[in-house]
Amino acid sequence: MRHNNTPATATQINNLIALVQTAPTEEARASAIGQMWEQFGDNVVGIAAKQSYNMDSDFGYHGYSVADRRAAVMGETFEVFLKTAQEFDATLGVPFMAHIANKVKWQLQTDKRENSKRDDREEPLEYIENCAAPNDTENNVYLKDAIDAIKRSLKGNPTLLRYFDTLMDICYDGLNPTDAEAARRMGCTRATTNNYRKQLLQHLSEYGLVEDCRMALAA
Repeated sequence: MRHNNTPATATQINNLIALVQTAPTEEARASAIGQMWEQFGDNVVGIAAKQSYNMDSDFGYHGYSVADRRAAVMGETFEVFLKTAQEFDATLGVPFMAHIANKVKWQLQTDKRENSKRDDREEPLEYIENCAAPNDTENNVYLKDAIDAIKRSLKGNPTLLRYFDTLMDICYDGLNPTDAEAARRMGCTRATTNNYRKQLLQHLSEYGLVEDCRMALAA
C-alpha cells in the first residue's frame, strides 16, 4: 500500500478498514491491519508514550527513556488500534488517525483510573508481604521451605517464576510488593503484573501452597 513512504489516502485507508472488518479470511484481515499499522503505528505509539508521562504514579514509568516508554505501551496500544479498526465507522466523517488518537488517550486514562482504584482493593500476597529482609527468610526455616516449594512448583512457568522472584527482591529491598513496583522492575504495565498476581494466587491455591506459606509466616 505504501511506496517510498507515501502516506495513504483516505480512500485507501477506508478500503483497508473494510478488509479488516469484512475480509473472508484471517490472512486477508491480518494483512490489512498490518498495512494500517505500518501507516499509523509510529504515530499512535508516540501518542501513547507521550500520554504515559501523566501515568508515572500508576505504571512505574519513572526513569524510562522515550524508547523504553514506547516499548512498554506498544502491546496495549496495538490491541486498542486493532479493536478500533474493527469497529470504525467511516460514515461518521471522522478521520481514522484522529479517532484512534482519542481512543488511545481514553484507554490510557481509563487504565490510570482503574489502577488508582485497585490501590484501595489490592489483595496482599501475605506469604511475601511480611518478609522484610533476606535474613528473616534465612532464619526462618519454615518460611524458607515454603518459598523453595513455591519456586519448585513454578519451574514450568518462567513468567510467574520471574514475577515471584521480583516480588521477593522488592521485599528484600524493604518495599511493599505492589503491582506498580513489580511493573516498574519488570518493564511492563501494572495491568500485566495485576494479571500475574491473580495467576500466581490461583497457582498457589491449586498446589495447596497458600496456607503452607501463611502457616510458615505465623510460626
